[in-house]
Amino acid sequence: MNKHKAIRHQDRSDFSITQWAALFGLAIFFLYLPYQQGLFNGFSDSFEVPIYEALLFVFAVFLIALVYMARNLQYDRLEFLFGIGMLLLPFIYWISSFQAVSYHNAVMMVFIYGSYAAFFLTALSLVSTNATRLAAEILVFLSGYAIIIVGLLAATGQVSINASIWFTSNTYRLTSIFQYSNTYAGLLLAFFLCATFAAVNTKRMIVAWFHAFMLVPIWISLMLTYSRGALVLVPVLVLIILIFLRLDKQIAYVVTLMVSVIASFIILNPFTDNYIDIAKRVMPKSDDEDPYILPFRDPAVLKGWLILLAASLVVALCVWAIRAAQPWLEQRLTRWEKRGYAPFILPSIGVVLGVLASITLFGTGVAGKILPQSIADRIANINFRQHSVLERITFYRDALKLSADYPLIGAGGGGWSALYEQYQNNPYISRQAHSYFFQTLVEIGWIGLILLIALIGGVFLYYLHHYWRERMEQPRHFVFFILAFSILVHSLIDFDMSFVYIGALVFFSMGVLAAVYRDTIRLDRLSVLNKVRWRYLYPLFLAIMAATFFIQVFQEYAANGFYRQSIEMAVKEQRPLNELLVPLDQAIANSPAHPTYAYTKIDWLMQAYKATADPLYAEQAKEQIQRILSVEPYNRQIILAKYRNLKDLQEYKDAVAVLEEGISKFQWDIRFYEAAVMEYAVNGKTIYSDDPDTAQNYWNRGLELYGEVLRRMDMLKSLPEEQLQRRSFNVTPFLRQAVGQIYYSLGQYEEAANILQPLKNINLNDQYVRIGIRYYLASLHQLGQSDVKLLNRLLEADENEKMELDALLQTTE
Repeated sequence: MNKHKAIRHQDRSDFSITQWAALFGLAIFFLYLPYQQGLFNGFSDSFEVPIYEALLFVFAVFLIALVYMARNLQYDRLEFLFGIGMLLLPFIYWISSFQAVSYHNAVMMVFIYGSYAAFFLTALSLVSTNATRLAAEILVFLSGYAIIIVGLLAATGQVSINASIWFTSNTYRLTSIFQYSNTYAGLLLAFFLCATFAAVNTKRMIVAWFHAFMLVPIWISLMLTYSRGALVLVPVLVLIILIFLRLDKQIAYVVTLMVSVIASFIILNPFTDNYIDIAKRVMPKSDDEDPYILPFRDPAVLKGWLILLAASLVVALCVWAIRAAQPWLEQRLTRWEKRGYAPFILPSIGVVLGVLASITLFGTGVAGKILPQSIADRIANINFRQHSVLERITFYRDALKLSADYPLIGAGGGGWSALYEQYQNNPYISRQAHSYFFQTLVEIGWIGLILLIALIGGVFLYYLHHYWRERMEQPRHFVFFILAFSILVHSLIDFDMSFVYIGALVFFSMGVLAAVYRDTIRLDRLSVLNKVRWRYLYPLFLAIMAATFFIQVFQEYAANGFYRQSIEMAVKEQRPLNELLVPLDQAIANSPAHPTYAYTKIDWLMQAYKATADPLYAEQAKEQIQRILSVEPYNRQIILAKYRNLKDLQEYKDAVAVLEEGISKFQWDIRFYEAAVMEYAVNGKTIYSDDPDTAQNYWNRGLELYGEVLRRMDMLKSLPEEQLQRRSFNVTPFLRQAVGQIYYSLGQYEEAANILQPLKNINLNDQYVRIGIRYYLASLHQLGQSDVKLLNRLLEADENEKMELDALLQTTE
């Protein structure tokens, strides 16, 4: 390997139609496709269609890009090695899919990482000249700014996007297109830092004004997300970025940031009040109500936009003044730039000033005077004892426990979503691990995580190593580092990368960074691959892979179309079952591992069984259950369907075994405990006369499960006061009456009466509450006691209870 002096990558003189056609295709993706909830991968069929459509488009564009790549690829440059490193990520996801706990979700992640590889390789190969880098920069900024403007349009009531304003904890949190405020905050954070760099670094004043004009809208939007994590990261990221800027640029960067933030805070109170008033007017009051759109001439709308416009104009003028002073500043600081510690002077001062500012703002109550109360309160609560921090620490600990059982190649894509309930230490609900890297660890193990970190670290370190040599010239491609690095840092504490748009943005930016200095090292041993007979093998392999991905994604997309057709026929047309199963079976044939399609067929077959009592339907449902469970063993719906199916087939022993399996996999789902204890209570009573020993074992096991519920309830008492439990886990009336039945059957009447007594205070219209009261009155009778008022209430609720109570007393006399 021969290392050459770092040089600027020379522009290629030839103009390539395929190069620009592929970049135009990426422009369509970034500017048009993100508006389907940011292409969120929520491991649910409700999120899949927009992702399939986007993936089909991406793989088609990549095939066009491969034409250019095949002609220009140089195997003896880092372009080839970086490309191989990127391809290892979808490969390891594919390998992990063979032991995946959710095969369908694992394959979905293979598709998604295949698309990330397409973005990375396209940028690595095509963004190779100053012109294409400028086009990529414009594309990325326009994509982000468009989303920010749409978010502000939602904030002023001008557009209606589902959940673009998220009402939670008595605050109206802005989410724009993402329907999740923290991810939007992560994007705003990245673009705020990028826009500031562009405003002080771009050569053309009109471009600088454009970026400067966006700074206040971005910061205002960031504040309206109420994201504490993003705000905490702002000073950290600013200090890191400053190290890589020339001293005069550092000062310009910091002053521009301060001007933008100060201008934003000046208008934050009136703008926030106006925003909340608008949100109250436009947000639906119920699920049946449509959101309201305000006309632009509405006074509140005009007020909001005029406030933003005024502050943005002030910042733009300040940026003009800052830029005008830069030549003088650069000249004055020339001798300082020659000193090795120069890049660290301002960041060091920034640390001290940042600490003092934080103490002044939040230690003296100043923040409450200059910020809207809702925002001031939220920021004041930033500490390591707040519930969001404690919950994330819990997620990460559980992720490490989970990964210990799947250490090398993980549990496959969607592994966290499928398995977290088996490892959680309290009943939280989170289908995302709230950390890109911990979720990656769960999905593709330590091998996959190390590969990911090696790729990211390799690209960043190689880029920064060479960038440092021309740092004094401040090349504008540094903006791609700011963008990718900022999002990845924020994704340490949230699931930003679960949005395919965000992931595409990051890997595209990394591809650009890898391309900038790719010609600075020659790998002579690989030069033999540049010969004609070898050079097309790699692009051919990529073309085959892209075509394969395209075909498989289209197959999944077609399956979803058949599924939606069957649902429409069932809901709107109410067709008979034999007609409904035609498109549904086509959906299953195209996507046999999809749990939703299989569950729908199982559910329809069981409905047919209940309507006709034809056991053939139940047997067909049983076959479907066995088939889908082989690839989706942790799907709650399928497990419960299996339980109901076995009960309908009167295979009670196996049905109870399914409930035990459910308890082991969903240890904080009280419904499995309820059903299991009830089955042990009823089945024990049924077989007692023929097999008292087995009945005794059933009842003992039921009481063991009840004891486990009590033990876990005690565990929850040890949770920090600030950590929310999220999901209820208590002794429910249903569980209470089931345990009461067991105590009664065991002749432990006092214990039965004690556990059933709280049911007296519950509405007796519930059938299972009446059963509990029946056993309570019977227990009192056995103890020589009575409750006439309660008996009368029971008979008022259901006069047949008199006969049931007498029958119960006769069986124990």
